[in-house]
Amino acid sequence: MPDDARYLVIRTDDIEPFTHPHDPAYHSQHVLGEETTGRHDLLLNQGTVDPHAGLGGGNHPDNDEIYYIVSGETLVDLGGDPVSGEGHETYRLVPGMVVFIPAGVFHRLRNDGDESLVILTIWPQPSVAGANGIHDERMETWGTGFRLREGRELVAHDGAARVVAPDDAWDPLIVS
Repeated sequence: MPDDARYLVIRTDDIEPFTHPHDPAYHSQHVLGEETTGRHDLLLNQGTVDPHAGLGGGNHPDNDEIYYIVSGETLVDLGGDPVSGEGHETYRLVPGMVVFIPAGVFHRLRNDGDESLVILTIWPQPSVAGANGIHDERMETWGTGFRLREGRELVAHDGAARVVAPDDAWDPLIVS
């Protein structure tokens, strides 16, 4: 994104999902971060967890994390031992719910439903190497945290940026 850009308009469907080879039931789309905003510490990710699948769980020693449930339902294990989660509490999450997870707190998602879980994860600080396994793997594999799907283009104009899909005649900008 250009240094002088004021804002960015993008659909999450325009972002190429990344699936970690050791966590094939989780598909991660890096929406906002340094790669897309050029200057912001915030990391916004959309994750999709396949039905009847879960993630291994763990903690981020130096990073707080926020979950926002977009669609689907899931169980989340929180607390207990920071590494194993032993002694955790389990909560049911439904669309519209928010969870704040302080740095160092064990957390694990377990989608026990028949539909995919779609979740926004927010890190209010930058993701440094070693802080998040899927982000690290994406950086190693792609060389960047962000990639548009084939047929999508980033268009900058007048200090703003948006993603368009010319083949689908999609452009979010309304010209009056």
